[in-house]
Amino acid sequence: MNSLTRTFLVCFVFRLAVSQSKTVDELLALIIDGDQKSAAYQLPTDAKQYAANDTTINDYGEEYDFVIIGAGVTGCAIANRLSEIGKWKVLLIEAGNFSDNGLVRIPTMFALNLFSDYNWGFKTVPQNTSCLCTTDQTCQVPRGKGVGGTSLINALQYVRANPQNFNLWAKILQDSSWSYTNVLKYFKKSENFTWTNPKAPVDLKYHGTAGLLNVQHKVPDHPLNDIFIEANKQLNYAITDYNSPNQIGGTIMQLDTKSGTRDDLGTAYITPFLSRSNLRVLTQSYVTKIEIDKTTKTAKSVIFTNEGNTYRVRAKMEVILSAGAISSPQILMLSGVGPKEHLKDMEIDLIEDLQVGSHLKDHALGNPFFFSSNLTIPVESLKQQITEYLKGSGPLTSSGIQAQGIGFYNVNCKTCTVPNVAIFLDAGNEVIAREKQNQNFNDECFESFSKNPIPNGVRFFFLLLNSKSSGTIRLKSNNPFDYPLIDPRLLSDTCDRDISTMYLGIKHIFKIAETLSFKNINLTFAGQPLPACKDFKFKSKQYWYCYLRHVVQTAYHPMCTCPMGINKYTGSVVDSNLKVFGVKKLRVADASVFPTPIAGYPSINCLLIGEKISDVIKKEYS
Repeated sequence: MNSLTRTFLVCFVFRLAVSQSKTVDELLALIIDGDQKSAAYQLPTDAKQYAANDTTINDYGEEYDFVIIGAGVTGCAIANRLSEIGKWKVLLIEAGNFSDNGLVRIPTMFALNLFSDYNWGFKTVPQNTSCLCTTDQTCQVPRGKGVGGTSLINALQYVRANPQNFNLWAKILQDSSWSYTNVLKYFKKSENFTWTNPKAPVDLKYHGTAGLLNVQHKVPDHPLNDIFIEANKQLNYAITDYNSPNQIGGTIMQLDTKSGTRDDLGTAYITPFLSRSNLRVLTQSYVTKIEIDKTTKTAKSVIFTNEGNTYRVRAKMEVILSAGAISSPQILMLSGVGPKEHLKDMEIDLIEDLQVGSHLKDHALGNPFFFSSNLTIPVESLKQQITEYLKGSGPLTSSGIQAQGIGFYNVNCKTCTVPNVAIFLDAGNEVIAREKQNQNFNDECFESFSKNPIPNGVRFFFLLLNSKSSGTIRLKSNNPFDYPLIDPRLLSDTCDRDISTMYLGIKHIFKIAETLSFKNINLTFAGQPLPACKDFKFKSKQYWYCYLRHVVQTAYHPMCTCPMGINKYTGSVVDSNLKVFGVKKLRVADASVFPTPIAGYPSINCLLIGEKISDVIKKEYS
C-alpha cells in the first residue's frame, strides 16, 4: 500500500507548494504555455490508461465506514460532512488529481482546461437532430476529472434551480423535504456570498455568508451590462437576483470565485480538511465495479485500479456513488444494476433490473448570434489583464463571458414564474480558432461563423432549460475502461416542442436587440447565412429551424440518468434518500438523481444534494 500512500502525500505537498503567489511574468508564461498545450492536446477516447497489469485483486487492507466514488461536487461535499463525525472513517476515491493553482484558478481560462487532463473527454455518439455542424455529428461532453470534478473546468456560473423545480420534486417524490422551503437552508449553509457589484440586484435573505463555497460578481462591471439591464426594463422585465424565488428577468451573473479566482469544490471542501485523521482522499484511482452480494443484494466493496494494480476496499456502512451523470450509470451497469436486456447483451450478471441511464437530459445550447455596434471598448494587453487579475479584478476574472449579462425568460408564457430559456450577453468580435476545437465545429460551419470580423461585436447565446427530449447512457462493452455510449438526442421530441421553444428564444434575442437601449449603440445583426441552410430564406422560421439543428449542442449539463422516484416501476433508480432500489447499503448522489431537468445549472444543485444527503445519513445513523 506504499504507492497509494505516496500518491496521497505527493498530491497534498504539491498543492501546498503551488499555492504561492505568482508574478505577472510567471502568469504570462503560464498562460502562453497553457494555450499551446491546450491547442495540441488530444482528448482521450477511453480510460485504458488506468487498466491494471494483471487480473489479481489485492486487498486494500483498511476498511472504511463510507466509501465515496468520485470527488466531484457532490462527492467532495459528502466526504467533508461525513468526516465531521470523528468515529466514521471516510474514503474518497478519485481518478484524477488535486488541481494546481495555475490555469485552473484563472476563471476565463476554463476553455483551455477543457483540453487538459482535467477533462475526461467524453463525446456523444453521432446525432441526427442536433450537433449537425460538428465533425462526425458528435458533440463534446466535458466532465471534470480531479478533486473538485466539473467545478474545475466549468464556467463558474452559480445558478440554483427554480423554486418550482424543487416543489415539483417534492410532489413527485411525495417527500416534502425536497420542497424549496426545506432545501433553501442547504444553499445558504454552503454559500459564502460577497456582494462585489452594487449594481447587481441581490436579495441577501436568500444567500449565505458563512459557507465554504465563495460566490461573487466579476469586477469591474462591463459597459454592456447597463445596456442589457435597461433593455430588460424596456421590455417590462424585472431586474432580479435569479438565486432568489424571483428568477424571471435580467441581471448580472453570480460566479463561484474568491477575489477573482476560481473556487472549486476541492479547494473549498477538501483541501482545508485533509488533516482530519478519518478522511482519506485517494487519487489516480479508477473504480471498475461495486461488488454486490447476489444473495442479500448488499453492496460490500469497491474494486479500483491504481498504478497498474487492482484493489478491493470494503465498506462497513455504505458505498456512495458520486461519479456524475455519465459515469455513475456506467459503474452501476458494470456492477449488475441496470436495464435487464442491456446487461444481458453486455454479458453482465443481473443484480437488479432498473432503468439506469434511460432518461438522460441536458440543456440545449444555441450559439452563436453576432451583432455589430458602435460601442468601443478599449482592448487591454494580456499583461495588463494579468496585473488586474492579481488584484482580483479585470477580464481574467470572468467566466469567459466578458459582459456577464444574463436573463431568464419563459418565451411561451410571459406570466409564468419558471423560465424555459436563459439568454447570455457577451462582448466578442468573432468565433476564435479555439472555439472550433471546443465545440468540434466542422470546417464549413466554422468558416461561416468566423470569416467576417465584426466591429465592436456583441454576441448572444442561449440555453433551453426544460428539454422535453430524452437520451440514454449505455455501455459500449463490459470492459470498464471503454467509455460509455452517450446519446443525448437533443431536439428529438416527437412534437417539436424543444425546437419551437428555441425558435422563440431566437426571436426573444432579437426583441432584446431591438430595444431603444441597444439601438442607442446601433446594434445590428451581423450573422452570416449558414451554407447548410441555403435552401431556406435567411432569418425565416424554416431557416432558424435548420440553423438550430446544426448549431445546437449539449450545454455540458447532463442529468437525470439515475432519477429519484417513489419506486422502480416509475422508471426511477433511487428513492428520495438516494438509496438504490433493491440494493442495500448503496446510494447515488450527483446530478444523475435529478428526477426532472432544472431551470438552473447542475453544479450548485449537486452541492445542495451533497449537503442534504449528508444530513440524512447523519440522522439515519445517529
